[in-house]
Amino acid sequence: DSMMDDPEDKKPADWVEEKRMVDTDAKKPDDWDDEEDGEWEAPTKDNPGYKGDWSVKRISNPGYKGFWEAKKIANPEYVDEEALSR
Repeated sequence: DSMMDDPEDKKPADWVEEKRMVDTDAKKPDDWDDEEDGEWEAPTKDNPGYKGDWSVKRISNPGYKGFWEAKKIANPEYVDEEALSR
């Protein structure tokens, strides 16, 4: 491959991976009944610190020599079919 992952590139320590986060301001409704409604879970909201999926920077591969193709050499034993049918 002409491009490779940059071995020097590291994910920043402050990179936020979670798209959504628990809404800490949400309160359990007064009329919520755990037996009837189930255990209450706070809703989630968009995470303002989310920067998207992190991916390593790509750089040119210094060892890339291009697409490999087999060398073509003449076959001394090859006989054309037309020459055989004459």
